[in-house]
Amino acid sequence: MDFQLTKEQKDIQRAARDFAIGEFDEDQALEFDAEEKFPDEIWRKACELGFVGLHFPEALGGGDYGILENCLIVEEFCRKDSGIGIAIALSDFGSEIILRQGNEAQKEKFLSPITEGRAISTLAFMEEERSLTSLLTTAVKAESGYLINGLKSFVVYGELADFAIIICQSDTTRPECQISIILEMDTEGIEVLSMGEKVGMRMVPVSRISLKDVEVLEKNRLGDEEKGHLYLREFLDQMRIEAAAMAVGIAQGGLDMALTYAKNREQFGKAIAAFPTIRNKLADMYVELELARLLTYKVAWKFDHGKADSSLAAMAKMVASRTAYQVTYEALQIFGGYGYMTETHIEHFYRDAKALDLFIESGQIQREFIGNQIIGPRVTN
Repeated sequence: MDFQLTKEQKDIQRAARDFAIGEFDEDQALEFDAEEKFPDEIWRKACELGFVGLHFPEALGGGDYGILENCLIVEEFCRKDSGIGIAIALSDFGSEIILRQGNEAQKEKFLSPITEGRAISTLAFMEEERSLTSLLTTAVKAESGYLINGLKSFVVYGELADFAIIICQSDTTRPECQISIILEMDTEGIEVLSMGEKVGMRMVPVSRISLKDVEVLEKNRLGDEEKGHLYLREFLDQMRIEAAAMAVGIAQGGLDMALTYAKNREQFGKAIAAFPTIRNKLADMYVELELARLLTYKVAWKFDHGKADSSLAAMAKMVASRTAYQVTYEALQIFGGYGYMTETHIEHFYRDAKALDLFIESGQIQREFIGNQIIGPRVTN
């Protein structure tokens, strides 16, 4: 087994690191976080340099690379700044469903603008107090396509997205029958409602989307009319890998800051890094980070080699996000009272790590999924 990155992968990783160091201004990051502002100019530059949609085909403006290469970019961005990194990483949210299931006309119309920095995408699939196996949002056959009614919640970039992939119930009598439809956000009948301020991931707006008699043409349907739930599951597996990469980056950024502080902060005439308590803490942080990174790279590599593993993707997301939260928490402790001040930056890494831990689904749901996979059919008393 070869655990080394290829020269090309190392070049991509280095280019992403150099871009983040050069473009992610710390003071500006604090401003974006405080004002819940999307880093628009930085995102456009990232698109221009090919960092967004790297895994898209070259014909659509991508680099025709795999998920592992995309993870390397996401990790470096989040390592430099958790907020800006997450914001850029999620700017093409949901687009992989079009990449896999869309026809050539749909790919050209909706994916090319993403890589060119002209469009932000999103995916609307969650409904409050509903499972993904039975949705209240419906898409009913109409003369020219479909009529959509419903309410979606926790939609990332709902306020900024140019288009959204909507998962709807296509047959209310058969829960497994769901449809995925591309919906341009300026379509009549759509109302976007903010869900309010968040503790973390503050550069990424989260909204409710109300859909009232929204008419969508047949040509905007993605794939089979009854396989929307399958397409969503496939996308979420991939998104869990990318979320794991975000978490690894955040954890690495937290460790970087803790190491720098521990080497420079002196007490009793010597750097606090010399004290066994701090050294042991840093060692534990490093070990947990490396374990999370190995798991994330493994599942990304398997995905790129046609061996997608849903259980491993859930494990990577669960372990990496938990690691990001723990490492940034310990980093904050090393900073002491200074860690609670926004100027040190570690506190917003900590907040973003917690938000990422809840992103898509909580760790408890992931544990239940993994448990079902390893146990098999549900065991009853």
